[in-house]
Amino acid sequence: MLDPTATAAATAGEIVYANVLEGLTVIHGKGRVAPRLATDWVRAPDGLSYTFTLRRGVRFHDGKPFDASVAAASLRRILAPGSRNPQKQWFEKIAGVQALGSHQLVIGLHQPDALLPFALALPAALIVHPDSAAGNATQPVGTGPFRFGEWQRGHSVRIDRHTGYWGRKPALRSAPFVFLSSSAETENMLAEGRLDWLGSVTKMTGPFMERPDYRMGSRKLESKMIVAINNARPPFNDVRVRRALAHAIDRFDLSTIYGTQFKPQLIGSHFAPWHPAYVDLAQRYPFEPARARALLAEAGVAPGQRVTLTVPPTDYGRFGGLKIAANLEEVGFRVELQQVDWKQWMSQVFEKKDYDLSLILHVEPLDLNIYARPGYYFNYQSPEFRALWERVLSAPNEAELHRRLGEAQRRISDDAVNVFLLMRPERNFMHKDLMGVWEESPIPSFVLEDVHWRQ
Repeated sequence: MLDPTATAAATAGEIVYANVLEGLTVIHGKGRVAPRLATDWVRAPDGLSYTFTLRRGVRFHDGKPFDASVAAASLRRILAPGSRNPQKQWFEKIAGVQALGSHQLVIGLHQPDALLPFALALPAALIVHPDSAAGNATQPVGTGPFRFGEWQRGHSVRIDRHTGYWGRKPALRSAPFVFLSSSAETENMLAEGRLDWLGSVTKMTGPFMERPDYRMGSRKLESKMIVAINNARPPFNDVRVRRALAHAIDRFDLSTIYGTQFKPQLIGSHFAPWHPAYVDLAQRYPFEPARARALLAEAGVAPGQRVTLTVPPTDYGRFGGLKIAANLEEVGFRVELQQVDWKQWMSQVFEKKDYDLSLILHVEPLDLNIYARPGYYFNYQSPEFRALWERVLSAPNEAELHRRLGEAQRRISDDAVNVFLLMRPERNFMHKDLMGVWEESPIPSFVLEDVHWRQ
């Protein structure tokens, strides 16, 4: 699936974001919202509409023109009944979308939404043409500097330079994205020098850091590792039990799964520490097994309570799952560690919500809004948080927006909705001569427009 407007799987956005498909806005390499297919926008004084001026002279890879009618159709597709857009709730405040002429777009809102330009920069809001949207899952057609080349199922996707791009032409002629199924495969490809850019680090990459042909660069993603909790399933519908889980897990020990060369930052809420609205809640639930056992006893949870911890097919799932299971056994749970593939995880956990606990990374930036979604897989039903999120969206200025985001962080921490663990250490591990990599964008994507080989 290569259409991030129709799947929650991060892989689609990693490949096509700002490469094949583009949005009205983009979160660029310095981490700020910037114009892309829109050249500028104006928010109405009452906060109930935005007017976007669109870029002229843009065409899709199949030659069809981009204009306001196409942009309007793309946004209406997100909102349509039956839409499978994974971030549909970001756009629920939209009352209507209207094209004013060929290159002006007005988005009307039911309620103010201070974060709309940010939301329009997410992979789920990339602009698609109505004539090609149905085929984007396997052969995406966009307006970006690269066009879809080839997909070898289960192995790789190749994208090629688009010679008719409206903007600055990329330096790379083509780029194959290889799917690595195991640490051993990653290690072998690094040893053979067949990887130019690796966007994640594990213990397995450590031995290669001293090689003269590779270098390490920063990557400021918002990969928040959590133990997701099914808040509707007893005994986890009791906040005392959820708080017990938070006290039971040794996050410092968990952080060692990335090796001694990395020191992941611990978190206490669903928020990245480098955001200006961040509130440090990392010590809200310190590692205290005795306190965890006391809370469980207070909640009437007897020793031997069975719990299933579902983990995805990743290094953090394999290694982290074992550590967390041991921590939970220490405070009296009997843990079944359930390893699933991504298809199973998406179906069982994300869609059907059939799970107790799941160790998982949430990589979308500024995604606190998921806690305001009644149907989200955490099963967190809080009218108070939903009201608080409405206040976030109606913030009249940036200072007030940050203050209200702080309130939202504290609320989900107090409710112990999930166990908030750490930020995955993100690094760009790449060939020493590969330049132009975006390092500060929070979007989990391999954006190639500035990437080039040093001469």
